Amino acid sequence: MFVLYADKNRLTVLQKEPVTSGSVNVYPAQFKFSPDWDGLTAAAVFQTGGEPVSVLLDESGRCMIPPEALSRPMRHLMAGVWGVREGRVVLPTVWADLGVVLPGAAPGPDVTPPTPELWRQELAGKGDRLQYTLDGGLGLYAGERLLASVPVRVDGADGIPALRVGRGLRIEDGLVCVNTAESLEGDMTLPITAAAVEAVVGNVKVLLETI
Repeated sequence: MFVLYADKNRLTVLQKEPVTSGSVNVYPAQFKFSPDWDGLTAAAVFQTGGEPVSVLLDESGRCMIPPEALSRPMRHLMAGVWGVREGRVVLPTVWADLGVVLPGAAPGPDVTPPTPELWRQELAGKGDRLQYTLDGGLGLYAGERLLASVPVRVDGADGIPALRVGRGLRIEDGLVCVNTAESLEGDMTLPITAAAVEAVVGNVKVLLETI
């Protein structure tokens, strides 16, 4: 495992281990940060002389070293981290040397799937459903993973949050129904039914045919 400490724009390697080319998702990297990084979204970047590969860090500041960064043996594996605020890179560190990538025993052609681009990694963390949490909050989930939750007012039966609707709606036997106007007089802020329109002006279809 690798442990690195980002002190503003300096990056220090606190712990490292030997790595071999061809490895996939077996070398975790833990990043720790100084207070300068508070409020920033951090992503790690790795390279061995080729195109840098960026990986989003999880809530604990950890990621796996991507296989693209381990594809070139006998080269130095370099790591960095950069912080983003409001979509802009505001704090990149210097590169830190994690050591030389040792040649790994390869069985044949490389079949390693590429590391997703950052926007795909971000998309994978987006919510796909809403569900009440165990503590009664309303949670946003990605699969079984809770991404975020907000408290809700709980005063219904069996701890189920009570549902409140505006004047244009009503609840009947658990169903949300629309309140409608019964005539063209009085309160016209409610929708009116076709039957009420026909009672006043007649059959609209027949009237249009006379025009």
